[in-house]
Amino acid sequence: MQGLLHNQQGRMLTPQDHDHDHEADHSVTAEPPTEFLCPISGSLMGDPMTVPSGQVFERACIQACAALSFTPPSSGLDLSRGRYSPASPLPLIPNVPLKNAILNWCARLGFPPPPPLSPHTARDIVRRLMLSLSHPPPHTADDQYAASSSSSSSYQHHSRSTSSFSSSSYDHHAPPQKVVPHPQPQLPTTTSPIRSDSFDDNCLNGLPDADPSEQESVMMALRQATRENPARRKSLCTPRLLAALRPMLLSDNPVIQINAAAAMVNLSLETDNKVRIVRSGAVSPLVEVLKGGHPEARDHAAGAIYSLALEDENRAAIGVLGAIPPLLYLFADGSADYRARREAGMALYYVSLGDMIRNKIARASGAVRSILALAGIRDGAAPAEAAAIRKLALMVLANLAGCTDGRAVLMDSGAVAVVAGLMNEGVVGLGSAEEEYCLSALYGLSRGSLRFRGLARVAGVEAVLMRVAEEGGEGTMRREMAKRTLRAMRGEDDEAAAAAAAAGLVFGGNYDDGNVVSEGMMSFRRRPKDYGSNTTKF
Repeated sequence: MQGLLHNQQGRMLTPQDHDHDHEADHSVTAEPPTEFLCPISGSLMGDPMTVPSGQVFERACIQACAALSFTPPSSGLDLSRGRYSPASPLPLIPNVPLKNAILNWCARLGFPPPPPLSPHTARDIVRRLMLSLSHPPPHTADDQYAASSSSSSSYQHHSRSTSSFSSSSYDHHAPPQKVVPHPQPQLPTTTSPIRSDSFDDNCLNGLPDADPSEQESVMMALRQATRENPARRKSLCTPRLLAALRPMLLSDNPVIQINAAAAMVNLSLETDNKVRIVRSGAVSPLVEVLKGGHPEARDHAAGAIYSLALEDENRAAIGVLGAIPPLLYLFADGSADYRARREAGMALYYVSLGDMIRNKIARASGAVRSILALAGIRDGAAPAEAAAIRKLALMVLANLAGCTDGRAVLMDSGAVAVVAGLMNEGVVGLGSAEEEYCLSALYGLSRGSLRFRGLARVAGVEAVLMRVAEEGGEGTMRREMAKRTLRAMRGEDDEAAAAAAAAGLVFGGNYDDGNVVSEGMMSFRRRPKDYGSNTTKF
């Protein structure tokens, strides 16, 4: 065989050109570094890919493992059946620095660059490895295929004894040979678990100009990397990474956009990251995704904005940067995914805790009427989901009732009748959280408004409040709020204001400087936790 190389230990290296008309004919004593070899094939990698565990494999080899549901020993992966699919593939990051190092090594020694393994070749190698480890490969329709022609041959050689897996020189025309596994070595830094700095260096350089397939791989890997480990999420949330992530949110490629939005949700879960993300300029692209992104990406964008809105410092920026209209639209969209609607509603609730944004929501065209329509939901195809959406709408309404603009628009839109109807008809149960939000809304609407008295009498609010004041459910705060609202209806405003101030129900001497839900009733402070914090990892 031409081009046969011998190293100092007598092992053989057989560089073969992709085109047999130009076979190499060198006599150099050399053996490639272990990190240049694919742990599965034992050959120089032509297309090295970093997987979530930090290991590096030839692309075709690790894809063959995933397709055959085979987990290579000591790989740190779980490729069991059903774990990955064409719709949710194994995240792979092109390891450009390692590929360049391999090409430089070949050029220095006069070898032709190693071509990537073909999928058929890789599958054959993986099947042989599975048989050697007593993992019979699954029998699928594409398991039977002809041997590749010699024109698709690639670098083949004996790997070092320290390699993860050893494969003798592979010849498509030779009978299968047993593949002997060896213990996994401690590989150098090119295959060590990815940290934030190596992730930046290897993946973010030139990302906006990279091939779409590489962008997909990087976004899938980032999503995977930020899914579980809080420390990892903190370390990855750097200005450089956030700057690279922003344009990915605006990509026309749905795979890129979906994974970028999911990664943003994961990063936003950490309290230390929330302000950093907003200051990086991420809100505007998230708003654009909400407006016209892929449906799944839009769902993730709503979750990210909800998560960011948990931080008080972020709320004004979220409102000013245009998030309110698309959040309202998504919240009111009955055809949207329930989780997305829920997170849009929670985002609106937290954003509306701020005075400026509360007024902004109230002035938004059609906003209050949409929220009232959701608050008035009596039933639906999924009663539990309808009740949850109704509760969220009542939470937002109670916030809006705490500002002058909100009170005016709510009364113009018939909010008093809607809320009274929910309580009169038993849609909200006595002593329930929903009843508390109804009481909070009525209390807020009664503050300093003569209009409320007439509207409340027509809607039958007095009977509802009397029942609560007498029965009240748990705690005295609920009964006290019902009594204060009754006094306002009866024109006892001055007396009610003085008593409310003493009870802590009026904030700073006016009706617009606090949130009725979160500050007016201490028991309400715990209510948003009924929904749980945004800890969903995508």
